[in-house]
Amino acid sequence: MMASSGSFSGSIRDGHYKLRVDWSQSKNVSANTSTVTCKLYLVNDWSLNISGRSDNTCTIDGSAQTFSSPAISSTGTHLLGTVSRTVNHASDGSKSLTISAVFQIRATISGTYYGTISASANITLDSIPRASSVSAANMTLGSAGTITISRASSSFTHTLTYSFGNTSGTIATKTTATSVSWTPALSLASQIPNATSGTCTITCTTYNGNTNIGSKTCTLTLSVPASVKPTISCLTASRIDGEVPSTWGIYVQTKSKVKLTINGAAGSYGSTIKSFSITGGGYSGSASTLTTGFLNNSGTITFKATVTDSRGRVSAETSVSITVTAYSPPYFNSSLSQRCLSNGTLDDDGTYIHALVSFGYSTCGGKNTLKTSVQYKQVSAPQWTDAGVTFASNTAFTYGKGQISTETSYDVRYTLEDAFSTISVQEIVSTAAVVMDFKSGGKGVAIGKVSETDNTFEVAENWDVKVYGMLLKEYIQQFAKTMYPVGSIYMSVTSTNPATYFGGTWVAWGSGRVPVGINTSDSNFNTVEKTGGASAVTLTASQMPSHTHTFIGSSTTTNSAGGHTHNIGRDTDGGAGSSRYTVHSAGTSGAQATSPTSSAGAHTHSLTPKGKNSNTGGGGSHTNLQPYIVCYMWKRTA
Repeated sequence: MMASSGSFSGSIRDGHYKLRVDWSQSKNVSANTSTVTCKLYLVNDWSLNISGRSDNTCTIDGSAQTFSSPAISSTGTHLLGTVSRTVNHASDGSKSLTISAVFQIRATISGTYYGTISASANITLDSIPRASSVSAANMTLGSAGTITISRASSSFTHTLTYSFGNTSGTIATKTTATSVSWTPALSLASQIPNATSGTCTITCTTYNGNTNIGSKTCTLTLSVPASVKPTISCLTASRIDGEVPSTWGIYVQTKSKVKLTINGAAGSYGSTIKSFSITGGGYSGSASTLTTGFLNNSGTITFKATVTDSRGRVSAETSVSITVTAYSPPYFNSSLSQRCLSNGTLDDDGTYIHALVSFGYSTCGGKNTLKTSVQYKQVSAPQWTDAGVTFASNTAFTYGKGQISTETSYDVRYTLEDAFSTISVQEIVSTAAVVMDFKSGGKGVAIGKVSETDNTFEVAENWDVKVYGMLLKEYIQQFAKTMYPVGSIYMSVTSTNPATYFGGTWVAWGSGRVPVGINTSDSNFNTVEKTGGASAVTLTASQMPSHTHTFIGSSTTTNSAGGHTHNIGRDTDGGAGSSRYTVHSAGTSGAQATSPTSSAGAHTHSLTPKGKNSNTGGGGSHTNLQPYIVCYMWKRTA
């Protein structure tokens, strides 16, 4: 049991002569020492008559001290002497020791001689308080937490410091508080640029006045708050005009591309940008820039971008929107060409042509203009003649300059041309009208027109033939409806609107797209006319095939050639007989000063290789196009 004072004794003659030792402890907290003072007494209730003694001893913690005692000639309690010694405590402030005393009584008592009285005891001193302990729960950077100090003494003060990564600082200086609030600065996140948390060490240094008693530490985890993530200044879009005149200053459906650029991407508190993401308009990319293919949709298209940093944190989404002007190639709704007189009056024997054409085109917000033209030629002629006229939709006009011979049929061609596309429709204007005509030589016959071709039966364009009770034209159109109902797709390598052949209303369809069959079990292809895919993509790491890299470096293990010896000191006897001596050798010289150990030290060493994995690749996008061939595609809508 610990104590700061006590008493023990030893005796002779059944306790009539007792040596009593009274001890006390005086602590020096700063020095971690105690001064132990022993007062030694003779307690006798039988008579004694001795002179003073000078060779008495008291041993404290292994250190013996002599003391002198006075002459004793009576009974009672007699102070023999006082002895003190300063002893060191253990680092934890504890101390156990032995105290013993010997009194040189040297007296004959009742015929028996007694030389000494001795007393001894093992004691445990009160501990000296040492460094206080410290504890703290895990904290989030930028948010307050509490550090708790378990004080070893109420008189102590404490200085708290921290170390985190390669930085350190002071939290509190010589505080008397048992708990300290600490808000670790957000800037500490720069010490862990590749992680969301790290280990922090708190050191509590204990002071007794100005004396450093010692230090204790604790560790805790500091976490980067979710609000700390990379940032993007903005996402910008710039036009790639291609066929679109730059002066228009607009995006045009199927004709324009856009380049998206992530600007001002930056990590936060030391993190670095590891990856990029841009999506929108059916395109995606994993670089800081993305150049799309042709924009297939019209209206507002929004592109979104994020970046991911070395902590794995994803930035807030940044977006930019563009407006794409709708565009489809020019198209014909209908056309009608008939013989007429110079004033436009219809006449089967006219040498002019009366025409009525219905068409449409995309104005692109007033930027796109349309040019119209008319050409004609005799059916058998190789060259076209420009009629020198233009036309408006659903507005009748006349051309031909009186040069349209009544004896010949003519091909007529109407052409629409805008900034991007040219489309034509072609018709035949028959000869002058007669009931029946035989060609010269008698090898051709025509009904309603002049016969023009040998070995041919011809019918005027304004005449018709009935088949199964239906006019031939209606029959053909009815048959065409069964071949191309509403919703049908027609493909051709000519730009002629299929309404010319099959009637109905047809619109350009699928610009820049490859058709694919519907698959209701696949979300990519489960809806008719759903679009998707991209002409160029950049692979992410997860999309690349599993592979290995060649390592370029050096060997990682030494050979096992580690056998070795050690030099040791040993005692060597010298001289002879009474003159023998011992030499204590500790160096590498002198008689027999060294002796080898066995060479059983073979071993290996693990080394950290220095080198690198070979690396190739530029991270650019690649063409994602299948082998293709381009044609016109039309969709019947009515």
